[in-house]
Amino acid sequence: MQTITATFEDGVLKPTLPLNLPPHTEVRLTIQVLSTKSGTLDELIALLRSLPGLGEDTEDFARDVRSVREQLPSESNPWD
Repeated sequence: MQTITATFEDGVLKPTLPLNLPPHTEVRLTIQVLSTKSGTLDELIALLRSLPGLGEDTEDFARDVRSVREQLPSESNPWD
């Protein structure tokens, strides 16, 4: 089974890469239209700036981990 990308031109699907198939091989196709909108560099930069910075939520994460650990039964030796 292969997943490939192709372009539809002049009524024909044209694979972006060569297919290693013998002539007249029958295949089953499932068509998924890929988005043709490509973002601009400015849109990408805006998206990256909107993401939280590394470390901004570390205290919340540590608090969540401590809370989960408190709910687990304690073990005398976790390697046993």
